[in-house]
Amino acid sequence: MKAYLDIETDRAGNICVIGLSIENNGFMQWYGKNIDIYSVEQELAHVKTIVTFNGDGFDLPQIKKRLYVDLKENRVSRDLFKEKKKLGIKGGLKDLEKMFGIARKTEGMNGYKAVWLWERYKNKGNVNALNLLLEYNKEDVLNLITLEKILDELRGGAAL
Repeated sequence: MKAYLDIETDRAGNICVIGLSIENNGFMQWYGKNIDIYSVEQELAHVKTIVTFNGDGFDLPQIKKRLYVDLKENRVSRDLFKEKKKLGIKGGLKDLEKMFGIARKTEGMNGYKAVWLWERYKNKGNVNALNLLLEYNKEDVLNLITLEKILDELRGGAAL
């Protein structure tokens, strides 16, 4: 079984959102004080592969550093950032979404704006900022599913 994961962090590197989609189990999200790594681990109990975009360089090390859990300990990490580089494709996730026609409601958002939205929510209680941040994270996670299929097709159909 596979899971797709993405996190958002604040300026200090603290994790403020975890988004997770597990095959045949839907999308889940935790944010702020509701982040419960034990719930995340429980959801990942039967997962063999975690799919991310630059997760080996950012998401998974941040989870290990901030939440003291190594999600790669009993699972394979499939980092689509590394895979697109092997295929000679340049750009970040948003660039690839545009290149391959993957739709996004939160067009124009990026990691810097995500930090700003979290601050608007945390410091001013702006629920609209939180909702936009959560939607952005959800799209980051769910678009990994489509991107993975596209990269597999470009590589000739065989998953790594």
